[in-house]
Amino acid sequence: MEFASVLFIELFLPVVLVVYYLLGFIKNGKVQMTARNSFLLLASVLFYAFGGIRELFIFLAVILVNFFAGFTMGKIGPDKKGARRAVYLTALLTDILTLIVFKYTATVVNFVDMIRKGDGVKNALEGLLRFDGSGFFSLAVPLAISFFIFQAVSYLSDVYFNKIKPTKNFLTFSLYMTLLCQLTQGPIMRFGNLGGQIENRSHSLDMFVYGMKRFVYGLAKKVLIANVAAEQVNIIFASSAEQVKDTPTLFVNVTEMGAPIAWLGLILFTIQIYYDFSGYTDMAIGVGSMLGFKIDENFNYPYTSLSVQEFWRRWHISLSNWFKDYVYIPLGGSRCSKARACLNVGIVFLLTGVWHASAGLFTFVIWGLIFVVASIVERLFLGKLLKKNPVKPINWIYTMLVVMIGWVFFRADNLDYAGKFIGQLFCFHGSAGARPHYVLDYLSVKVVLALVFGIILSGFLQRLLTKPREKIGGKLPFRIIELVFVIAVFAICMVEVVGGSFASSIYLKF
Repeated sequence: MEFASVLFIELFLPVVLVVYYLLGFIKNGKVQMTARNSFLLLASVLFYAFGGIRELFIFLAVILVNFFAGFTMGKIGPDKKGARRAVYLTALLTDILTLIVFKYTATVVNFVDMIRKGDGVKNALEGLLRFDGSGFFSLAVPLAISFFIFQAVSYLSDVYFNKIKPTKNFLTFSLYMTLLCQLTQGPIMRFGNLGGQIENRSHSLDMFVYGMKRFVYGLAKKVLIANVAAEQVNIIFASSAEQVKDTPTLFVNVTEMGAPIAWLGLILFTIQIYYDFSGYTDMAIGVGSMLGFKIDENFNYPYTSLSVQEFWRRWHISLSNWFKDYVYIPLGGSRCSKARACLNVGIVFLLTGVWHASAGLFTFVIWGLIFVVASIVERLFLGKLLKKNPVKPINWIYTMLVVMIGWVFFRADNLDYAGKFIGQLFCFHGSAGARPHYVLDYLSVKVVLALVFGIILSGFLQRLLTKPREKIGGKLPFRIIELVFVIAVFAICMVEVVGGSFASSIYLKF
């Protein structure tokens, strides 16, 4: 089940909110919170069950292993460091192996099968790089397994390094791992931030209204911008005519599309992935706020960044912070030689690419390596030049060029297609296909509006309006106008949700 669906908006969320607030009439505060948390756990399990019943048993096993590992580490005395380390490493390896088995087994097995059939190592490697997820062996990846495991690892590590005390309440830990407003795509929450809210949180009308507005704005990002962009992205990035059955006349071979269409597709995907993921985050924060939770921000206008390093401080913030705290700093961070610091950065971004990769999609590894090179170059010398450069638009163009070239590998089905698509970005001879293709073929009023608003609302307009909003934001006329605006946006969104084509969230597969 997705947030931007009729089932969630018209049935699931209203029922959850009604029952949740009805439980607020329980007079005993402790009993009330336990009842509310128990209901939220049940609702979260039901929410996740729409993605598959089988996965629930896997998640239950992960929850049990990590809860008892944390509980055991809390019971072991400080003088028994070896025993404590053994518990930590055992649970940690269990988590990592769980992630590896479900995300990468199919790739390895099919690679071995290629060799076994006599294809040879060279052909097998080429097949691996072109791999599109097909093969004789497949293993369904449990929904949100990566985010789930990352939260478990953060809890284990924080307990082991005495950053937090392990919880003795199984309900609290289970809800921390499965809370519906951040389960499937994050943000990756730390127990130190969320655990206390689970056991004791406050509710107010202001929080509820803020949550409703944030949810509507996120919904608008998803259905009015991301989904509209996705329709054309899927056509332009299609590697075969079968993938665009509804609009076969718009299919164009990657070697024939030319620069204008290639750039249009890339710009649309750049918009799609941001508004898709940040829209989900807005909806998650909104649902959390309506339930009394303060969910971490995950984006801070990344497309306004003036360097690649700044981009990663603004994009998917919870993932960047997770890798910083649990990989980069343990490796030595920047408190070492420049060469070692660059190596640490390289390891982090390589792991980021590997984390996104699954089913043989080694395009993500290249995507990670692009940011490895850019980040190291900025650390060595380019970063200083960018700071001194008085013409900041040049910094922005450089940053967005790196990011967008990276998005090609993120979106392409395989390395071969990605390489040809990048070639078309800088190929200005035009389409050479049997039927000429023009940019206007892929544009409609909806697409143009998605393009315009996608660019304007990516951070530039918000920054200009920050001070004026601070001055009038609390005044009654403004609040009334905003409420009317939110209702209108919600109505338009529901028309699209009910009658429009459904587009699954991009990050749902990770």
